[in-house]
Amino acid sequence: MSDNTIPFPQGNHTKNVKADMFEKYMKDEGLNFFRRQETHDSYDTIVFMTAIPAGKHHKLVAAVITDNSMYTLLRIHLGTAPKGPARKTFLAFLNDLNAHHAIVKYSIGSDENVFLDVTFTTRPENFDPATIRTTMDIVVYQLSQTYDDIARRLDKPGDETNGFSL
Repeated sequence: MSDNTIPFPQGNHTKNVKADMFEKYMKDEGLNFFRRQETHDSYDTIVFMTAIPAGKHHKLVAAVITDNSMYTLLRIHLGTAPKGPARKTFLAFLNDLNAHHAIVKYSIGSDENVFLDVTFTTRPENFDPATIRTTMDIVVYQLSQTYDDIARRLDKPGDETNGFSL
């Protein structure tokens, strides 16, 4: 067994080395605004949670979700989707946003939570935490310009959905 392979309930899987690389990068850069959460699942998923500014007066939950796959996800919780007649126009609004933005995608989960997602694909040996940080900076800038418009269309904005967890 190699040094980066650990036993899991469903067999042997590669350890999530991206999480350690991301944590080291944050420490080396003096960035201490993420909280690390281990999920103890068979993918060795580790989530780094923080809050980011959005619009004029909002703070949103943001997470960098790492695991032992080739994917890393930056996920920002925007709030909850509207119900009734407003839902149809909101779906059209999200589709328009998705058509105009190449790196971010907006989606509604089965629990009605609305997310902005960015997916990174990379093998662990080529994982670059600086790319995630730069992308977060771009997303924070974009949300500073657009979130107030998004929030007014939501049932509840992201900072008003108490008890939400990824």
